[in-house]
Amino acid sequence: MSFKAFFDEPENYKNRFDFYEQGGSPLLLEKFIETIEEQRSAIEEINISWYLYNNQHLHEYLKEIAADGIIVNVITIPLEGYDNNKPKFLENLATGEKSDKSVTKYNLARKIYGEMYRSTSHKNFNLFVFPHLYVRSARIKKFSRGSLPYSLHIKSAYIRKKSGYIILLSSSNLAVRDLVKNESMICIEDEPNYEEGIKTFYNNLISNSIAIKDYKASLNTTCNTYEKLEFKFSNSAFTTAPFYDNSTNILEKTLSEYIVAAKERIIVCAQHLAAFNYEFNAKHHSTINKNEIRKGILGDVITMASKGIQVTCLSQTFAPLTEDTEKFKEIKFRSPANKNSFQQFYNQVKLTKNFEYYVNEHIHSKFILIDNTLIYCSYNFTPTQFIYLDNVNITQFTNMPELNYSGIHCEVGMHLVIKDQNTIKAFENNVASIKHKKETIQVTNFGEQTHETLI
Repeated sequence: MSFKAFFDEPENYKNRFDFYEQGGSPLLLEKFIETIEEQRSAIEEINISWYLYNNQHLHEYLKEIAADGIIVNVITIPLEGYDNNKPKFLENLATGEKSDKSVTKYNLARKIYGEMYRSTSHKNFNLFVFPHLYVRSARIKKFSRGSLPYSLHIKSAYIRKKSGYIILLSSSNLAVRDLVKNESMICIEDEPNYEEGIKTFYNNLISNSIAIKDYKASLNTTCNTYEKLEFKFSNSAFTTAPFYDNSTNILEKTLSEYIVAAKERIIVCAQHLAAFNYEFNAKHHSTINKNEIRKGILGDVITMASKGIQVTCLSQTFAPLTEDTEKFKEIKFRSPANKNSFQQFYNQVKLTKNFEYYVNEHIHSKFILIDNTLIYCSYNFTPTQFIYLDNVNITQFTNMPELNYSGIHCEVGMHLVIKDQNTIKAFENNVASIKHKKETIQVTNFGEQTHETLI
């Protein structure tokens, strides 16, 4: 029985602005393959749910082990969801050679999807697409990768052995044409209380997905309804999906219970932070009949800071308030999608003691440390993640009048709750490392706010 944690970052590579054939996290790809190789003879089945699947190195490896008799199931999004903009040249990390042709994420995925669609020889290897789209507002703008966003945001694997199991969860897509960022991956092997829920999730996900050979581009994905399944969430592993009734609403309550039980410290790290004072639109829900303004898990974090808990937040995106324009005039931040929601959160942070906040443009890991418990997540901490609406009906979008949508708004996500102290220490060290990097910007700190409070 064991827990392992792995981390990747731009500093591991000679040029953080290069794009590698081995993907956006070459080290994590290496560790992923090593994890399988260490017990290859004991493995019977590998189930992989990866938001993006365009890594030819990973694909060739999975074909190899499938040819050896291991069943491989890969679940990902339809080809339409890949970015076909800004083609780039790739470098092979092993050889140092540069490609002679620039490519997009779409180009790379199309090659793999086309191979799997046409092939008759890939015994034991199955590629599925989960085509669920999720939206909750008619005002949404055209998504950068396809018209509307796909909900399968997860990056995980469930590996079944002859005796026992391995679960992996990563912040990285391992996608080619992604830049290297601060990423992480958790590996859990043969620990009690994790496998049952994850195994059930993969069975349900595959049964609600479409085999690549049966998938047609003409498929109508504007109707996104599923038979609702009840799911018993464990204290160790939690999954959300449109086929789990109210799962993301339950997720928020679950995280809130952990946060308000904090005794000493809370650390929140994610690419995006915005789940604060947001609206729940009840007209799109079948049983909730009243709109709500939810303070969100970040509201709970602020409350705990005001009670004396030391809080640290780290994010990739940031939007300064108007009064901070002069303070940050030399810094170009990547702005969050919902700038207004974030600024409401940040405005409250500035008024709260015991709160420090760091911004680093390379952060992509997603986790919460509460005292001596790690909640390792596949999702960001934004309103989208915590809203489940089972009765969305949008007849026309403001910015895309040719489209309509009906179905369930819910992101596919997962978190693992870990109390292993070696893993906790590894993430503490990772936080300390990010805080001290030269490109990390501290926008608030404990000392300033304590001083203001004393005055």
